[in-house]
Amino acid sequence: MPVICICLSPGLQRSVIIDSLIPGEVNRLKSVNVDVAGKGVNVCRVLQRLGVEALCLAQGGSNADELMSLARLDGLDLRLIPSSSPLRTCTSIVETSMSTGRRVTELVEPSSPVDQSCVDTMTHAVLAMLPSATALVVAGSMAPGFPVGYLTRLASMARESGVPVLLDVQGSVLLDTLAARPAVVKINLAEFAATFFARRFCGGEHGGVLAEPLLAPEIINAVAEVSRNQATSFVLTRGAESILLVRDGEVRSIPVPALAAEQIINPIGSGDAFLAGMLAQLLTSCSKAAWDRIPLEALEQAIGLATACAQSNARTVRPGLLEASFMASL
Repeated sequence: MPVICICLSPGLQRSVIIDSLIPGEVNRLKSVNVDVAGKGVNVCRVLQRLGVEALCLAQGGSNADELMSLARLDGLDLRLIPSSSPLRTCTSIVETSMSTGRRVTELVEPSSPVDQSCVDTMTHAVLAMLPSATALVVAGSMAPGFPVGYLTRLASMARESGVPVLLDVQGSVLLDTLAARPAVVKINLAEFAATFFARRFCGGEHGGVLAEPLLAPEIINAVAEVSRNQATSFVLTRGAESILLVRDGEVRSIPVPALAAEQIINPIGSGDAFLAGMLAQLLTSCSKAAWDRIPLEALEQAIGLATACAQSNARTVRPGLLEASFMASL
């Protein structure tokens, strides 16, 4: 029984290595990797690496053959719904010079629109797969053409089929989809704050009060207040800082083991690896009846594997991958 990972903004990811990027000059690359990617794709890839049966459902495009070829080389179970527009290519520029400091610059292309026939076929495909699914993961943005409320519809279909839903979305999409009572919402604290109390606190994921090692009581109270009105568990990541586990007004802070800066190569996809690791652990520890209210202790345990997966991904060049040495240690 597979996990269904929904990716409505798939594409190609070019990860290029360079000593140091010099704007306005000719920059010669040391290496280039090309992968099929997108948040749902990355979650699926890591789940499969962890031995969990999973598939990714996404839209195709005029360059779908290239994505399918890469997926086959990767052993990735990718199912593409026909669509005519070309899929985007995003680029991660990974600087490895120890003298200037490691840095990753992300170039993100816009997603091409899908037509109504793609939306309809996607919906029917999800409906057909749900009876045999163990969980539904919805991660990332939607390409133009998918209607407002579409992710809520998919999550509600899963809910009606008794399939637990895990979300990694933000903003108005998250606010709408909460009506389907997902089992877990995994986003970073900055995204959570922007969704529920925008402009109340300054900064984002990497700076300002939200990125402080010790969060102010006002922030903790605001997070707790949001959770009192929602029937879900929130797992809020904060990069290298502690993770917040939140439900029903209770906020638990889970420490994150330190990862040396020189070990980090490319953090792109680490959030997706985190979600995959968390789900893989929950699938082994939660009964079907427990998904409506996952024990917080089970979530804490799952966060341990999730963090290890995220850090393993950060030590690789390509997105949504785990080190061979890490997988061998499991």
